[in-house]
Amino acid sequence: MQTKASDKLSNIYQNETLFMILRIAITLLIVSSTVSSTAEELNILFIGNSFTARHDIAGLVEQILEEGDPETDVNVQRVIYGGQNMFKHSTFYFSQSVIEQSTLTQDAIQNRIAQMKEFLKNDKPPKPEEWNRHWASLGKANMRFSDIHKHISKAIKVHEALLRDNPKTKWDYVVLQSWRDLSDQPNQAYERYATKLAEIAKSQGAEVILYMTSPETQNQNPVTGPYNPASAERDTAVGSRMAKTLQPKAVIPVPLAIKNIQTGDSDNPGTDLVFRYHNDGHPNQTCAFLVANLFYAAITGKSPEGLAFNSVTENKLKSGKDPDGGEPTMVFENEKKAFLQRMAYESVQEFNRDIEKK
Repeated sequence: MQTKASDKLSNIYQNETLFMILRIAITLLIVSSTVSSTAEELNILFIGNSFTARHDIAGLVEQILEEGDPETDVNVQRVIYGGQNMFKHSTFYFSQSVIEQSTLTQDAIQNRIAQMKEFLKNDKPPKPEEWNRHWASLGKANMRFSDIHKHISKAIKVHEALLRDNPKTKWDYVVLQSWRDLSDQPNQAYERYATKLAEIAKSQGAEVILYMTSPETQNQNPVTGPYNPASAERDTAVGSRMAKTLQPKAVIPVPLAIKNIQTGDSDNPGTDLVFRYHNDGHPNQTCAFLVANLFYAAITGKSPEGLAFNSVTENKLKSGKDPDGGEPTMVFENEKKAFLQRMAYESVQEFNRDIEKK
């Protein structure tokens, strides 16, 4: 009798234990499901050229933002036309269609396709005065409209894809990349056409990020001081002026950050760091790593120091190597990594302080 009672009691305990384990498992499943379903989505559209495409800057930004805030699910999309600027993006490729996709009608998309097909029928720009004024503001002349026909053809395909399958994405941020289109003349070139796209983005409920690249200041050899400081100062001034007018989410001050690193300090002027390839005019892995950290600092207002993010991979290879014959992936060790993270944060802080003073 005592044995049967003990067995019965043991069975009760076992059942209660199993029930408790099952209840804990269900609770954990519910909590896990709740956490994943409440992750905040952040949709970012990048509009630019190879300075966005190389090293997949958009992907690096996605990676570093998600590490900094694991509760955020960052989704990025890219509109890339090689060697092109905001003037051509907005005027001839209608990249604003991707910005407006959540509200854009099929009739509007078809109308823009029709306009681009008309562009392809001519070797002359549809508005010669605007074309010439833009290039004159950059000190250039005799630029051939026919040279962009291939990009117009690509833009038509982008719009046709929107017609077939429009994801209707509402963007949280729209990134507008500069590239050799910053003018000394106010309201010209990048300032004029990035502002046009920025106003469209804001009308769609998105915030704007101005990605100021720095092709004219990137050094390919060690320097003892800033390389082309006049260009860095002009580009930073344009970014500051646009920040005051547009009130963007962030400005990515690459020219200022590179100039600060190239300046060094009184005990150790200059830098051994290089920011472009020898055999290619594009930013190298070091520059891309700096840029990703600048994005993080500018968007979040926080320092990237302490983040694990530490590598960049070149995505345009020749025989499996980067343009200078090195390994595609560069891993940034602690000292170099921490220095670039710190300089990114300090440069963003400096840029923002200067805006507040003006």
